[in-house]
Amino acid sequence: MNVAVETQRICAMLDHAEIDQRAFLDRSARLVAEAVGCSRAGIWVFVGTMNGRILRCLAMYDGVTKRMTTVADQPGDHIGVYFQTLEKVGYVIATDASTHFATAGFFAEHLQPRGVQSMMAASFSVNGKLYGAFTCTQVGNQIEWARPQLNVLRQIGSRVSLALVTHAARAALDTRPAPFIN
Repeated sequence: MNVAVETQRICAMLDHAEIDQRAFLDRSARLVAEAVGCSRAGIWVFVGTMNGRILRCLAMYDGVTKRMTTVADQPGDHIGVYFQTLEKVGYVIATDASTHFATAGFFAEHLQPRGVQSMMAASFSVNGKLYGAFTCTQVGNQIEWARPQLNVLRQIGSRVSLALVTHAARAALDTRPAPFIN
């Protein structure tokens, strides 16, 4: 599979309204899991609330069960370290998610109960501000993530996030013609 071609195909389908945003997110998460070779792949955004910053999952593909799954919002102070790492470095590579400084804070409560052993994330920005991350997790056993896997995750994330922003901007514009007044 040519990852760039498949990513472009999915983005074009959204652009031409052949699929809706939900299907686009689902296909993108599945593509990440297949292209990177991980148990689960997710697309997350950071959301500011009155109680602080939370992570919200837009799409999560579980390769173990071979289906999309839902994930609850991830609140808490531990999100700050993860967020700062993504903001400063642009990625997180945690072979052992229980001990990596960026993921250890939410390992026991959020990752371990789901069987996650390793995690990799690549951030994406909108107008120069950190907006979210594309993630890969490995369930059951640890994986030593390789630079080519991170590069694939970044490649897909860059194109998919651009399509998401473009789609959101188009949806916000009222492009209907004005009524004809005689």
